[in-house]
Amino acid sequence: MTERTVMTRRRAIAVIAGGVGALLSAPAGAAPIREWRGTALGADARIVLAHPDRRHVDETFGAVCLEIERLENIFSLYRPDSAVSRLNVSGKLDPAPLELIELTRRALWYTSLSNGTFDITVQPLWELYAGHFRRHPADTAGPAIDSIAAVRRRIGPEKIRIDASGIALAPGSRLTFNGIAQGYITDRVAALLRGRGWRNILIDLGETRALDAHPDGRPWRIGLPGGGETAITDIAIATSEGIGTRFSPTAPQHHLFDPRSGTNPLRGRAVTVVSPFATDADALSTALFIAPPETRHRILGHVPGARLITT
Repeated sequence: MTERTVMTRRRAIAVIAGGVGALLSAPAGAAPIREWRGTALGADARIVLAHPDRRHVDETFGAVCLEIERLENIFSLYRPDSAVSRLNVSGKLDPAPLELIELTRRALWYTSLSNGTFDITVQPLWELYAGHFRRHPADTAGPAIDSIAAVRRRIGPEKIRIDASGIALAPGSRLTFNGIAQGYITDRVAALLRGRGWRNILIDLGETRALDAHPDGRPWRIGLPGGGETAITDIAIATSEGIGTRFSPTAPQHHLFDPRSGTNPLRGRAVTVVSPFATDADALSTALFIAPPETRHRILGHVPGARLITT
């Protein structure tokens, strides 16, 4: 087995880590490699760990899976009983989990920084488009202009109210954290592993974060959309591209909306961002995909260590 193979973005979720020089660089048989497979964040999940102490590996598997499960129960739109799903249904959640309040505040900061190209209140737009193409799968034009305009009245940061313990939404407004929660959960898993003494970590939960170099001392090699690769060490990387999730095989509309117009930028190029934390890389890749190219440098300048890769 080798983990030097270039990883293709968004193919699978993986957590790869070694304990105290154990992963791959240890002599054969010294550090058994064990693997867990399941689902997380609506996708196939894979966790690969290597360590001579099987009990330590099993305990780490359990801790990582419990943390992903706990955070999915807060942010997942796939789960009707998650905190964000309950907030979207009732319009109010009090008390709300501290993580939900924390990430909502961070998301609102990104909305302000990007002049609205990043906005967690776009969920009604996704529902409008998904419903339209479910009813009209052969259509290529998308929802009517007046329908988009009606939905846009339920979108915007002013639709969210946060206090010390809870979150409330304006009538008809709903949230999605799909443009930032994967990065946030990646960072939380990274902190958990580092706190348990693991190193040479590569985590792919939809967004990718590396802590330390590969066990052989070289950077991790990450495949990029459209071909090519980049090297990362102690940094996170995230990609946004319109072709990633389309509503219909025959229509150009996709899941990345411009909240200000309610439509999709139909540019084909992906936007890849590297940043010290996956939360920021995730949000920035979404914001910069929508943002006019001339504003990207200004937005990146507010996040130390962030830079843009376009493919």
